[in-house]
Amino acid sequence: KGRNTTVTTEAATPPVTVIVPCYNEEAGLPFLLERLRKMRVRSANDWHFLFVDDGSSDGTFAALLRAAQDEDWIEVVRHPENLGLGAALRTGFEHAQSPVVCTIDSDCTYPPEKLPELAALVREGARIVTASAWHPESATAEGNGLRLWLSRMVSGLYKLLIGQDVYTFTCLFRAYDTHTIQRIHFRSSGFAAVAEIMLRAMLLDGQVAEVPMRLESRRFGESKLKVGDAIMAHVRLLLMT
Repeated sequence: KGRNTTVTTEAATPPVTVIVPCYNEEAGLPFLLERLRKMRVRSANDWHFLFVDDGSSDGTFAALLRAAQDEDWIEVVRHPENLGLGAALRTGFEHAQSPVVCTIDSDCTYPPEKLPELAALVREGARIVTASAWHPESATAEGNGLRLWLSRMVSGLYKLLIGQDVYTFTCLFRAYDTHTIQRIHFRSSGFAAVAEIMLRAMLLDGQVAEVPMRLESRRFGESKLKVGDAIMAHVRLLLMT
């Protein structure tokens, strides 16, 4: 199926663009937007937030449009149908032109206030900076036990496969050097895309920095990850790598 997109706002290219994939996140958007506003005020950087609505069936897209009308730092792109997290990331990367590009979860399971720390490490030379729930210095993660087990298990497998001391491969909360993103061509359309991007970057000798960070429980809505589908996607990725 085609991936038609609608760009609803335009903005000058800032130093940092943050891609926020959204799918049926209407309930949690006010909480996220308020935290982003406060983060922008406290930070010295110019931040541009690119929300990719991945075919939401609730009021997510309408809420994002209202926010974009009020805030010049918000841009909204929409998929007419749900195509998956990987497809949303591809759309975001295609639209982002900043020297530093970040990706974050829309559910605030990682604190958006940490974005300046990740972006600063990219400016210091790291190609990819990722929050790391499974780093030995991270606090105990919260959330659904089965999903936590899956994330820890597949991250451990990828760590063995690559043979480097990177502990977390499944975290979306990251910052990238834009030149690294432009060199990566990932195939996954679902949640496995997050791990595939990391793997392909590391195979290109991309420098990865990990920031120990606690994974917190989702406050609004439900996770879109289906464990069975995610397992099969990671199996295919492991066989492909």
